Amino acid sequence: MELNSYARIGKAVITKAIGLQKNYKEVYVKSEDKLNESKSGCYNCEIYKLKCQFSALELAEVCDALQEQCGTCSQAVWEPSYTTHIKYFNEKNRYGYQPTLKTNAIKLFITYHFLQPDALGFIKNVSIKELAESLGCTPATIRFSNDILSCYGYCYFCSSGIDDNHINVLLPEYKNYHKPASEGGRGYLDLSSDMLSELLSIDHLNTLRLTIKGILEVDNASIYDVANPNLTNVTSSFDKLRGFLPSYCKPNVIRKALEQGDAIFQYSFSDNSVTFSMKEEYSKKNMRKAMLWESEQAIKDHVDCLNDVLELADDKGLSAYEDRTQALLAMFSIGSFSTYPTLMLTNDDYYDLASMCVQYNLNMVKQAISCIYNDYIARHISVDSFGALTRHYIRNMSVFNISAS
Repeated sequence: MELNSYARIGKAVITKAIGLQKNYKEVYVKSEDKLNESKSGCYNCEIYKLKCQFSALELAEVCDALQEQCGTCSQAVWEPSYTTHIKYFNEKNRYGYQPTLKTNAIKLFITYHFLQPDALGFIKNVSIKELAESLGCTPATIRFSNDILSCYGYCYFCSSGIDDNHINVLLPEYKNYHKPASEGGRGYLDLSSDMLSELLSIDHLNTLRLTIKGILEVDNASIYDVANPNLTNVTSSFDKLRGFLPSYCKPNVIRKALEQGDAIFQYSFSDNSVTFSMKEEYSKKNMRKAMLWESEQAIKDHVDCLNDVLELADDKGLSAYEDRTQALLAMFSIGSFSTYPTLMLTNDDYYDLASMCVQYNLNMVKQAISCIYNDYIARHISVDSFGALTRHYIRNMSVFNISAS
């Protein structure tokens, strides 16, 4: 069983798997500079008088436009002002509800994301025995966990019809991972196979839940801290962490659970909180570089193999191997054409394609390449931007309907 080096998993579905947070609120202070009208001598200013007149007429937009002029005034005195805000969180409304999973089911669900799902989240011919070896359990445990995942709607299964004790798997939410929030997407985590190995080595359920929660929190914090070259640390109160854990998880229980799984994080504790510090090798910023490099190499290998097949198909002197050639073309989802020009890509094209592999996945990009070849390259239609066209195909889901002609 071959695992991908990297995988993505939806934040919504993994949050539901480890347990939804009880409704909570966060209080934060927001600072902004405000004009001190008294110290600035504004009362004799014509702009100030105009602002007062328009304010009385409740023309806020006009007042804001006049306020911008105050920013260039040499006499203006600006002072920091602090306001307290409250933000309310309801994860059930945001993510929907599915029952929480136990240890083996969580591990198995995450592992499925490393088994090369296609764009719809479909995985073919997975060995139950090899899954059991990867998770360090029995085939019976895999079957029981699959029943739970299916019952709760996380995955669906059927016999592969190819080999005994092999299954096909469908991850129903996979196709929505990359979508923007307006279309129902809730973002996704990038996990490496090294991180998967560390998660699979965790024996205790609460430790597993807390480690995944830490990964989610650090990833969310990093989104708003992209300019920071250092890793983003996250501090969470024990009260907040107890919101998605069983009621018996007092602070000392949480601390003990975290100390049993320190492979991905280093922890520092206070009386009321814990700080998650992700180790350098697991940081998203460093991992993305490795993902881009590996994806670019994979795309280059794919294009090289495709061009070998195209060269073979274009050689009319090899008619004796026509059946084999057609089978190879079908494997790459290439239609039937009178000629098969070589697919020529630039270094910029490869970088764009690698970026899309990270954002979507390798299989989707491969399918889009086949679409573009069938619809453009084989028909000798010029392509201004191969990367932009690839993204267009992926976004419009035409990768699922590759032309056969």
